[in-house]
Amino acid sequence: MRQLNPTLWRTCRALTGRTRLGLLRQVLEQPGLNVSQLAERLKTGISDASQELRRLQSRGLLRRSCRGASVVYLPLPDPQVPSAAPLLKALQAAWNGTCGGYEEIALLAKGLACERRVSVVRALSQGPKIAAELSDLVRTGPDSLKKHLRILRETGWVVKAGKSFVLRPASHPVQTALLNLL
Repeated sequence: MRQLNPTLWRTCRALTGRTRLGLLRQVLEQPGLNVSQLAERLKTGISDASQELRRLQSRGLLRRSCRGASVVYLPLPDPQVPSAAPLLKALQAAWNGTCGGYEEIALLAKGLACERRVSVVRALSQGPKIAAELSDLVRTGPDSLKKHLRILRETGWVVKAGKSFVLRPASHPVQTALLNLL
């Protein structure tokens, strides 16, 4: 089994915030806006916008640039973060298509915003599993596994089929990208 890339689950955690998603969408749609302009568009404070943009930058999804006294963020993925380019492309596709809601993207991201849940989804990508198999594969106790499976079911990643848990087929560009990054 491949090693987990902790950047993926941390990136997913960053994508659970509505303000961060709103800022990211604005940067994707209109690159070159400064932090003040982005904050104004989202009706948030400049300090909050700046902090959220730095969080996205730390996940490799944006690049910071100075233009005179202004700071702008550009939708340029960090080549050292393997998940950044495919996620930016998937987010762009979602927002250009009919899957543009923040809530759906944040919900999908919440599903994989934990290293243990990434392990569960990775195990299920190999086929259906009963809880005991999953518990052994992801090295967690039954109570912890139950909690993670509940979250994965609520966020649209997993369904229960009889006694087995099954990975739900991807129906969203971000979900497809995330599965490909596992």
